[in-house]
Amino acid sequence: MKKRALQSVVLFLLALAVTYCALSLLVPGWRVKLSASPLTVLFANLRHMALLKLLIALPLSALITALPILAEKE
Repeated sequence: MKKRALQSVVLFLLALAVTYCALSLLVPGWRVKLSASPLTVLFANLRHMALLKLLIALPLSALITALPILAEKE
């Protein structure tokens, strides 16, 4: 049971990071356009509207984490 819980936590954290970065970089209205180094632009995009992106990424990550569990029960 502990292995399954660890896999779920790792999948959740991975899904959270991927969905948050996708929201940061793929939604045109939420991107920050700066004339600076690429690393500075990346960090600015990750910080810009962080609470909104986190509130959207958390339920998406929970859904992604629950999909393998739900598919296994059927």
